[in-house]
Amino acid sequence: MSLDSSAKFERKSVIDLRSDFLSRPTPAMIEAMVHASRIPGDFDSREDPTVRRLEALAAEVLGKQDALFVPTCMMANQIAIHLHCRPGEGFVTEAEAHVVTSESDAASALSGAMPIQIPAVQGALDADALTTAIESVDRQHGRPVMVLQENTHVRSGGRVVSLDHMARISDIASAYGAATHLDGARIFNAAVSLDRPARDLAAQAQTVAFNLNKGLGAPIGAILAGSSSLVTEAVRVRQMFGGNWRPAGIPAAAGIVALNTMIDRLIEDHARAGRLAKGISAIGGIRTEEESTETNIVLAEPTTMTPEAFVGALSEKGILTLPFGHRVRFVTHYEVTDDGIDQVLSAIRGILHGEKYDS
Repeated sequence: MSLDSSAKFERKSVIDLRSDFLSRPTPAMIEAMVHASRIPGDFDSREDPTVRRLEALAAEVLGKQDALFVPTCMMANQIAIHLHCRPGEGFVTEAEAHVVTSESDAASALSGAMPIQIPAVQGALDADALTTAIESVDRQHGRPVMVLQENTHVRSGGRVVSLDHMARISDIASAYGAATHLDGARIFNAAVSLDRPARDLAAQAQTVAFNLNKGLGAPIGAILAGSSSLVTEAVRVRQMFGGNWRPAGIPAAAGIVALNTMIDRLIEDHARAGRLAKGISAIGGIRTEEESTETNIVLAEPTTMTPEAFVGALSEKGILTLPFGHRVRFVTHYEVTDDGIDQVLSAIRGILHGEKYDS
């Protein structure tokens, strides 16, 4: 079954573990959006009182001067790159960063900015390689003007970069006059895992992007936060990138609920992901590194069938997952319950060992 064919399911219950952005808004979010829909519309999205409340709340949570509501975290990242880099300039990140693997070469297409890729370990940039990259200046290549970190790191399975390491990378960038940006699409997962407020992570970068519609459960939207001057310029770039939207107050209302109610409960998603990883590690024919599951993403490698065949077999049992290179990705979110995890483990045993599946 193809990944876009989930609409064909006639089962009353589908367990969707492809991504946390597939969770539906909570009843409180829906109620808030209905209320916001009754507020008169605005000509400029920054006039909307609900949008301004969301932006002020996001800035406060991250410890930044201001914040901007945008449609997607990819747009937030690309606005930040445009703010920090001029055409022909480079920024340092790593080969598995989301801006490299999953944003359609937007940095070069939209801003003329070139990603300079250095080694990383589970998403943590190599500090020595960063210094070398910044110092590698010659007549052909100017000094990189920005360093981009990602936390949590999606391609490594939601691994968390430590605060100390983030600070070390930020200090190196600062020493050479390079700007810093954090792709914090799941920054709150990282913060919960580290048991630190998100503002501590955000303090390691001049601009920070995060998603409202992943683990936080809002239906759409993201935030770019930074200084007042950077956000003022970001408003213009958002317009240039086609990101002005109206009536923005309706999705913003859900974002406010998300920030107020959904952060602390992320630990539940992490616990369920850990239980899923532990259960998978006890099943023959598939392997995962239980200790590598730090947040809400589990990567597992079937050893007796291809990832695509395994995903197809799970989909026939009403469980949606995603091939991820030579592995399969499972992502927990607030709609995935303890019973759901039990059903997934039962289905995997059934597929690999012919055991009866209890749906």
